[in-house]
Amino acid sequence: MEKPVKVSLSPEGHDSGSKYRQLIETEEFKDLLQKKKAFIVPVTLFFLAFYFVLPVLAAYTEILKGEAFLNITWAWVYALLQFAVVWIGGIVYIKKATTYDRMAKNILNKYEKELGK
Repeated sequence: MEKPVKVSLSPEGHDSGSKYRQLIETEEFKDLLQKKKAFIVPVTLFFLAFYFVLPVLAAYTEILKGEAFLNITWAWVYALLQFAVVWIGGIVYIKKATTYDRMAKNILNKYEKELGK
Protein backbone atom coordinates (compact mmCIF):
# COMPACT_ATOMS: atom_id res chain seq x y z
CA MET A 1 0.00 0.00 0.00
CA GLU A 2 1.35 3.38 -0.99
CA LYS A 3 1.72 6.21 1.44
CA PRO A 4 -0.41 9.27 0.60
CA VAL A 5 1.53 12.17 -0.79
CA LYS A 6 1.60 15.23 1.46
CA VAL A 7 0.42 18.28 -0.40
CA SER A 8 1.83 21.58 0.78
CA LEU A 9 0.22 24.86 -0.16
CA SER A 10 3.41 26.82 0.37
CA PRO A 11 6.16 26.95 -2.27
CA GLU A 12 9.30 24.94 -1.66
CA GLY A 13 11.72 26.62 0.72
CA HIS A 14 9.16 29.00 2.17
CA ASP A 15 7.79 29.02 5.67
CA SER A 16 4.29 27.59 5.82
CA GLY A 17 3.05 30.27 8.17
CA SER A 18 4.63 29.17 11.44
CA LYS A 19 6.03 32.67 11.93
CA TYR A 20 2.55 34.12 11.62
CA ARG A 21 1.20 31.47 13.98
CA GLN A 22 3.82 32.61 16.48
CA LEU A 23 2.78 36.22 15.88
CA ILE A 24 -0.86 35.52 16.70
CA GLU A 25 0.23 33.94 19.98
CA THR A 26 1.86 37.18 21.18
CA GLU A 27 0.24 39.20 23.96
CA GLU A 28 0.03 42.27 21.73
CA PHE A 29 -1.99 40.42 19.09
CA LYS A 30 -4.25 38.81 21.70
CA ASP A 31 -4.82 42.24 23.24
CA LEU A 32 -5.76 43.63 19.81
CA LEU A 33 -8.27 40.83 19.24
CA GLN A 34 -9.73 41.28 22.73
CA LYS A 35 -10.20 45.02 22.19
CA LYS A 36 -11.85 44.45 18.82
CA LYS A 37 -14.14 41.82 20.28
CA ALA A 38 -15.02 44.07 23.22
CA PHE A 39 -16.23 46.69 20.74
CA ILE A 40 -17.74 44.61 17.94
CA VAL A 41 -19.82 42.13 19.95
CA PRO A 42 -21.84 44.64 22.03
CA VAL A 43 -22.34 46.97 19.08
CA THR A 44 -23.52 44.11 16.87
CA LEU A 45 -25.94 42.91 19.54
CA PHE A 46 -27.28 46.45 19.94
CA PHE A 47 -27.84 46.83 16.20
CA LEU A 48 -29.59 43.47 15.91
CA ALA A 49 -31.84 44.23 18.86
CA PHE A 50 -32.53 47.77 17.63
CA TYR A 51 -33.54 46.61 14.16
CA PHE A 52 -35.62 43.59 15.19
CA VAL A 53 -37.56 45.55 17.81
CA LEU A 54 -39.32 47.68 15.16
CA PRO A 55 -41.22 44.86 13.42
CA VAL A 56 -42.01 43.22 16.75
CA LEU A 57 -43.37 46.42 18.27
CA ALA A 58 -45.25 47.31 15.09
CA ALA A 59 -46.86 43.90 14.74
CA TYR A 60 -47.65 42.95 18.31
CA THR A 61 -48.11 46.16 20.32
CA GLU A 62 -49.86 49.50 20.11
CA ILE A 63 -46.81 51.50 21.25
CA LEU A 64 -45.74 52.74 17.81
CA LYS A 65 -49.26 53.52 16.57
CA GLY A 66 -49.59 56.71 18.57
CA GLU A 67 -48.98 60.13 17.10
CA ALA A 68 -45.53 61.55 17.82
CA PHE A 69 -45.94 64.97 16.16
CA LEU A 70 -47.46 66.51 13.00
CA ASN A 71 -49.59 63.40 12.27
CA ILE A 72 -46.44 61.22 12.18
CA THR A 73 -46.61 58.02 14.19
CA TRP A 74 -43.88 56.66 16.43
CA ALA A 75 -43.35 53.84 13.91
CA TRP A 76 -42.12 56.37 11.35
CA VAL A 77 -39.95 58.10 13.93
CA TYR A 78 -38.39 54.77 14.93
CA ALA A 79 -37.87 53.76 11.28
CA LEU A 80 -36.19 57.08 10.43
CA LEU A 81 -34.09 56.82 13.57
CA GLN A 82 -32.67 53.59 12.16
CA PHE A 83 -31.08 55.58 9.33
CA ALA A 84 -29.42 57.89 11.82
CA VAL A 85 -28.17 54.93 13.84
CA VAL A 86 -26.62 53.37 10.71
CA TRP A 87 -24.73 56.56 9.88
CA ILE A 88 -23.60 57.18 13.44
CA GLY A 89 -22.59 53.53 13.83
CA GLY A 90 -20.65 53.64 10.58
CA ILE A 91 -18.76 56.77 11.59
CA VAL A 92 -17.94 55.35 15.02
CA TYR A 93 -16.77 52.07 13.48
CA ILE A 94 -14.52 53.85 10.98
CA LYS A 95 -12.85 55.76 13.80
CA LYS A 96 -12.42 52.61 15.91
CA ALA A 97 -11.14 50.63 12.92
CA THR A 98 -8.46 53.26 12.37
CA THR A 99 -7.29 52.67 15.93
CA TYR A 100 -7.24 48.90 15.42
CA ASP A 101 -5.38 49.27 12.11
CA ARG A 102 -2.76 51.41 13.83
CA MET A 103 -2.36 48.79 16.57
CA ALA A 104 -2.00 46.02 13.97
CA LYS A 105 0.58 48.05 12.05
CA ASN A 106 2.58 48.59 15.25
CA ILE A 107 2.53 44.86 15.96
CA LEU A 108 3.70 44.05 12.43
CA ASN A 109 6.43 46.68 12.64
CA LYS A 110 7.63 45.27 15.96
CA TYR A 111 7.93 41.73 14.57
CA GLU A 112 9.01 42.71 11.06
CA LYS A 113 12.45 41.12 11.30
CA GLU A 114 11.09 37.81 12.61
CA LEU A 115 8.55 37.68 9.78
CA GLY A 116 11.28 38.19 7.20
CA LYS A 117 9.95 41.32 5.56
